[in-house]
Amino acid sequence: MAQLRRPTSRRDFEIAVICALTLEADAVKALFDHQWDDDGPSYDKAIGDSNAYSTGVIGRHNVVLAHMPAMGKSNSAAAAANCQTSFPNIKLAVLVGICGVAPFSPDDSEIILGDVIVSEGIIQYDFGRQFPEDFVRKNTLLDSLGRPNAEIRALLAKVKGVNDKKVLQDKIASYMEMFQNKTDLVPTYPGTIHDKLFEATYRHVKDGKSCEECGCTGQQLPRKRLQGDSPKPAIHFGLIASADTVMKSGKHRDVTARQEG
Repeated sequence: MAQLRRPTSRRDFEIAVICALTLEADAVKALFDHQWDDDGPSYDKAIGDSNAYSTGVIGRHNVVLAHMPAMGKSNSAAAAANCQTSFPNIKLAVLVGICGVAPFSPDDSEIILGDVIVSEGIIQYDFGRQFPEDFVRKNTLLDSLGRPNAEIRALLAKVKGVNDKKVLQDKIASYMEMFQNKTDLVPTYPGTIHDKLFEATYRHVKDGKSCEECGCTGQQLPRKRLQGDSPKPAIHFGLIASADTVMKSGKHRDVTARQEG
């Protein structure tokens, strides 16, 4: 800690992390090696910025954590714009949070509870034209949310390599062990028995209640990764589907995943 030099102003921050939920922000903040908010005055923010911020260090990087007021694309866009105003030298902004997934990737890899998804691009699946017979998504270059810039794509190409990907997965395991020592934030794996995958067409008895409460009896799909001991988190790279419409249908989820890759 003696080697750390406190940033002189908001211009010394180049990395931003944006979280929509307090639960997500708590996990990111727990990774801070040092919190600047604990040993000095706040860095404040620009006039008109409605975000709340936490500042700290991860590795050798000064990082600002932006707390969003609510979920949704409009809120995340506003949070990113406000963050850029208050911290004008931000070069990389990462949206970090909990997501729902298609249970199988385009190459048929199994995706299970606890895995990490790294986005290579965003598909806005509810933006398009509704015709009498079907919905056609707008997917031209000017209409789409786009993909990361060349520098980030180069970094993704590097970390997708066998050795770098293994290093990432090992680091995830070490950080999870570190979290166990934090009495106020102790993540636990609920066990494979709670990682249930029903057939996409199965209709759950009632939304918002557990299968135990509802007595769900639908056919479940077997998955090899859940056999044996608790599986280690895996890292997957691919497209992220985003929308203001919350996906609550397994059937539509699979159709979107198949059509968009």
